[in-house]
Amino acid sequence: MRKNRAARLAATALLGLGALGAFAGTAHAEPIDYVRIELLELHCQKNSEGDHDEAYLKITDANGNAVKVWPGGGLKYQTMGTGYVRSMADGNGSAALILGKQQARTLTLWDYDSTSGDDKLGATLVTGSEVGAETQWRTVEGSGGVYVIGYRVIDI
Repeated sequence: MRKNRAARLAATALLGLGALGAFAGTAHAEPIDYVRIELLELHCQKNSEGDHDEAYLKITDANGNAVKVWPGGGLKYQTMGTGYVRSMADGNGSAALILGKQQARTLTLWDYDSTSGDDKLGATLVTGSEVGAETQWRTVEGSGGVYVIGYRVIDI
């Protein structure tokens, strides 16, 4: 009987320490600090097909879903040919462009195709830790196309 009581007391003490540890961990948890990806420009170094591509940009959101962010304004795509430069500012209203400083998102450029599956023109990983850095210029390549995406990560 004495053994059982000692075992119960020891178990209770351990459970109490675990709860205290969990409480202490909660008390010291860092709040998530958020940043926003600001899309700037898209440069076409070489289009992937014919005389132009029908480009659009998607981003993975916090749940891993691909969300179209550019072009905005209800457009399906922007026509891009070799040497074209397009502003991407109209895509900056999407909530999918917001992430934590310790998180990352993938930007994927696509070529719209009405008769078959869309072609992937390339992808790049953007991290929240890039906050405050100068404008980033990332080259993406795919399906024969070469593009440069310009963006910044800003504190919000």
